[in-house]
Amino acid sequence: MHLAIASTYGPTDPTRATVPFLHARAAREQGDAVTIMLLHDAVLLAHGDSAQDIRAFGPPPLGAIFEELAADPNVTLLVCKPCHTVRRLEESRLHAGARLATMGDFHRAIRENGATVSNYG
Repeated sequence: MHLAIASTYGPTDPTRATVPFLHARAAREQGDAVTIMLLHDAVLLAHGDSAQDIRAFGPPPLGAIFEELAADPNVTLLVCKPCHTVRRLEESRLHAGARLATMGDFHRAIRENGATVSNYG
């Protein structure tokens, strides 16, 4: 199975920002491939090491989970290019495990992999 996750929550809501990554990690533990699309404020999570500062109420800190998923060859971490650009973020500070993408790229990942879609946002 392939799971495609869209997320819009960023540092201003640490718990909601963390939940999509917990879902992705659970899917990987079951052997599924995952595509995560970070949109809106969630793009901030892939900027430098910002995810390291996210501490949700209840779940474990996001930093280690983010790093684990970003390094996994069966996880594709997409960052909305227009969302990234409008926030005037430097592309050079984008996390090494992430890449800028469009909604077309996300849709292609869904279509080509017959993915199940989960939306957080």
